[in-house]
Amino acid sequence: MAAAERRRRRKEERPGEILEAAFEEFARSGFAATKLDDVAARAGITKGTIYLYFPSKEDLFLATVREMNRPSQENLAALTAAPQGSAMAILRSHFAFVYAHMVEDRRAREILRMLMAEVSRFPDLADRWRAEVIGPAVEALRRVVRYGIARGEFRASAAEEFPHLLFAPVIMACTWRLMFGDDHALDGAAYLEGHLDLMARGLACLPEEARSAGE
Repeated sequence: MAAAERRRRRKEERPGEILEAAFEEFARSGFAATKLDDVAARAGITKGTIYLYFPSKEDLFLATVREMNRPSQENLAALTAAPQGSAMAILRSHFAFVYAHMVEDRRAREILRMLMAEVSRFPDLADRWRAEVIGPAVEALRRVVRYGIARGEFRASAAEEFPHLLFAPVIMACTWRLMFGDDHALDGAAYLEGHLDLMARGLACLPEEARSAGE
């Protein structure tokens, strides 16, 4: 029974081990140059075992991206499933989480670097990344904006159509870190507060709109 239990646990852990190995290989070589043989060797398995969990290298790459983004996606999903209270407080909580788990996390920045380098060369990969990873995150942010508008906290603005605007400073911060490392480091805490301040001021109802909403 003990041996069977160990085998069961080992099997359950294997997808995570494959994704860990895949991340290291994709980060080292990029999508095009990464060989599944190298991923298998790093994970200590045969290449055939990878195919039991991931039908193709593209599927493995996207699964790796999803896994790296999973904490932020789960955080945003939890905050937006049944929003309550201030919409800005929801955004503040989410972006504080994003900065800690993306901007300040080397692994997350490496994923962004890989995506920026690779997806333009592989249109199908770009389409799947947009549909499976970016699209749901954009829609979740849009729900927060609409929630804020509905409760009279936010004004109608381009952020409803383009929630990407709310996330753009995160991409800039990640790009800065990728380009300059610690040589010209941003003050992460001050940058986050500046981002949140601009967001709050840009989304807030103008005084006359706030008065109309209260009438």
